[in-house]
Amino acid sequence: MKKKLIIFGAGKIAQAVSYYFERDSEYTIEAFVCDDAFVKVSEYCGKPLVPFSMMKDRYSPTGFSAFVAVGYQAMNRLRSDKVKELRMMGYSLASYRSGEAKGNYTMGENSIVMDYAVIQPCVTLGNNVFVWGGAMIGHHADIQDDCWLTGGCLVGGITRLGAGSFLGLGATVGNEVLIGERCMLGAGIVVCKNIPDGTVLIAPNTEPHRLNAEQFTRMSTCFRV
Repeated sequence: MKKKLIIFGAGKIAQAVSYYFERDSEYTIEAFVCDDAFVKVSEYCGKPLVPFSMMKDRYSPTGFSAFVAVGYQAMNRLRSDKVKELRMMGYSLASYRSGEAKGNYTMGENSIVMDYAVIQPCVTLGNNVFVWGGAMIGHHADIQDDCWLTGGCLVGGITRLGAGSFLGLGATVGNEVLIGERCMLGAGIVVCKNIPDGTVLIAPNTEPHRLNAEQFTRMSTCFRV
């Protein structure tokens, strides 16, 4: 018999997360919950949408688990604060591990590993860690609490990613690198040395070509037929 789950969140992250939990987890989603001011309708994704102030009365912690499915706002603090609040209310926090992301690794509560993430042996994922599809985490890496690893990012072996940090699309962190807490590593960056807490690394955008697309394809041999 499946366990009953309440998802905190009623946005795109909650919708994406609910797909995995409903597809092949040990949980069945009973309802969505969000802060009272954001409840404008009575249903979300075909399930009841309930104000947070009513959550405990309707869904007792003795019979329901919870999962916080919100984004990385305020460097993951919004999600982290809600996880702590639900713990204090007595809820157990669910986690999800895709069957397409096999490996010898450990993970904490309110964490999720999505399809085709590659996680090498002896990796530790803390609490409230989101690992999106296609990410690669090298052996013996330590991903601390409240981190967000976007699709396609690469983390080298024996690396530590400090609590609350964010890795953008295609970001690369080398082997044996210590990333401080609450660091923002933007899409496509490469970091091969230790960085302190709160560091922001952003790769510049690719400069547009002087030709437009039609001009370029006419002049480029790779587009000729």
